[in-house]
Amino acid sequence: MTVFVLFVCLLLAGALLLILPPLLGAGARQRRAQARQEALALAVLREQLVELDTELAAGHIDSASHAQSREELERRALEEGEAAVEATGAADSRPRRAWALGLALGVPALAVAGYLALGEPEALDPQNVAGQQGFTQAQVAEMVGALEARLAQEPDSVEGWRMLSRTYLVLQDYAKAEAAYARLGKLVPNDPDVLSDWADVVAIQRGTVTGDAEALAQQALDVAPTHPKALALAGTAAYQRADYAAAAGYWERILAQIPPGEEVAKGVRASVDEARAKAGLAPLAADAGSAAPGATLALSGRLEVDGALGAQVAPEDVVFVFVRGDDGGPPLAALRFKGSELPVDFRFDGAPMMGAEVPVPARVVVAARVAKGGDATPRSGDLEGASAPVAADAHGVKVVIDRVRD
Repeated sequence: MTVFVLFVCLLLAGALLLILPPLLGAGARQRRAQARQEALALAVLREQLVELDTELAAGHIDSASHAQSREELERRALEEGEAAVEATGAADSRPRRAWALGLALGVPALAVAGYLALGEPEALDPQNVAGQQGFTQAQVAEMVGALEARLAQEPDSVEGWRMLSRTYLVLQDYAKAEAAYARLGKLVPNDPDVLSDWADVVAIQRGTVTGDAEALAQQALDVAPTHPKALALAGTAAYQRADYAAAAGYWERILAQIPPGEEVAKGVRASVDEARAKAGLAPLAADAGSAAPGATLALSGRLEVDGALGAQVAPEDVVFVFVRGDDGGPPLAALRFKGSELPVDFRFDGAPMMGAEVPVPARVVVAARVAKGGDATPRSGDLEGASAPVAADAHGVKVVIDRVRD
């Protein structure tokens, strides 16, 4: 509302700036022009008088002719003076100032009156605008109707069906939203975003993710294994079936995509730990953002992939590099990369330890895994490799991913 009013005021001010200055300055300009004309006329008459006196002195004319001519010039000078007075009176600025004042007051008044008569004054009330959220129900219905009519004429418009599906979802008309997504799914059968949104609507309609919604989420994961919404739905379906280990696995794949330190990671981690607890598994190790300060490693080196396995590493694959004691046990610290970054130099210098109370052994092993599942849980089909035992402060450690996990 404030922006609208300011915009209107600026328009009115611009209009008045175009109108008022000519009116207010017209009298002055006319007076100046009249003064210039009067001065020029008087100068000409003076020159003629001088010439007339010169003619008399030279004997070119007699006294009678001189007197008659001088009388004529004086009469003309008097007429010029009277004309100047009349012009000055006609150019009086008072009528123009009255017009200027009238316009200065009348134009804004007419604008306000016109808006009150033809516009929507209620729209200037913030409470009314907030209550309508920008559109009335009738306007929304009209827009939806127009979109439906357009799709009746263009039934294969992907963008049209996408817009209509989302509109129904926003309006919470889930039955129509499901039907619209079904139509959209036929037009773009392998779109993971469409499949995930469709699954979400179906889950709302059915009251559960298991069944049809889960099937749609799995279709999305077949196309995009790391799709966050599809992973969330698949994990919820597994949780509803009491398959808590599978639920934790799906949600861990979401967690692996969240940059360390992001606030949203806390909620996902809590869900993962809850599912793992119900599955009888240990909670996830503390991430880098929450690990307590403690001993650190000074290891550094380079991670590569054996040439025979290079084609099996996808750019979006999650790659973990971790350190554990040479006699096994849980990881002491871990780094995470993407398949697209390989080969890559790694450094554990300053990396937080996963367990602050765990002492760093004298000899450690640096291992790496391309996690095809996207999370830290080892699975068949993952690509792995490890170094020979090295000192905890070794540099130039070479790790080669050279085998496929059974």
